[in-house]
Amino acid sequence: MRPLLPQSLEPNPLATVNVGVGDKPTSLAPVRRVLLLEDRGDYRNVLREYLLSCSYEVVSVPSGIEGLRAIMNGRFDVILCDMMMPKMGGEMFYWAVTRVRPAARESFIFFTGHKNNPAIEFFFRRIKARVLYKPFKLSALDAVMQEIFLKVS
Repeated sequence: MRPLLPQSLEPNPLATVNVGVGDKPTSLAPVRRVLLLEDRGDYRNVLREYLLSCSYEVVSVPSGIEGLRAIMNGRFDVILCDMMMPKMGGEMFYWAVTRVRPAARESFIFFTGHKNNPAIEFFFRRIKARVLYKPFKLSALDAVMQEIFLKVS
């Protein structure tokens, strides 16, 4: 049985951790969980390896269907979601997730190579989405993730 600590000494599960490449979170710092949805294996692997190198816990899946299974099995701090995937694209995945976990709205970061697609742009405006357009710099990804972490802390 774990001894109770005074509330001021309990680790804050919502504390922001600024973790850079090669940095390890402290023992009191919570590990941030990222769900990565990308159907292209090479792109998914690069993003997954980068996120792991930043000390995030990463679950990576190739489609929205597998993403829904992951969502039902756990909580994620960030949902990094491609828009164009087979079986269930990013928009359909977003609506399915936010129906069962409304608070997850604040966790989404979308990425796409279809910047001028009117339907995708309409969806992004409708939900006030955080969006990265492919190809994007990893520093841009870091900045958007930190924006999410600051909102929840």
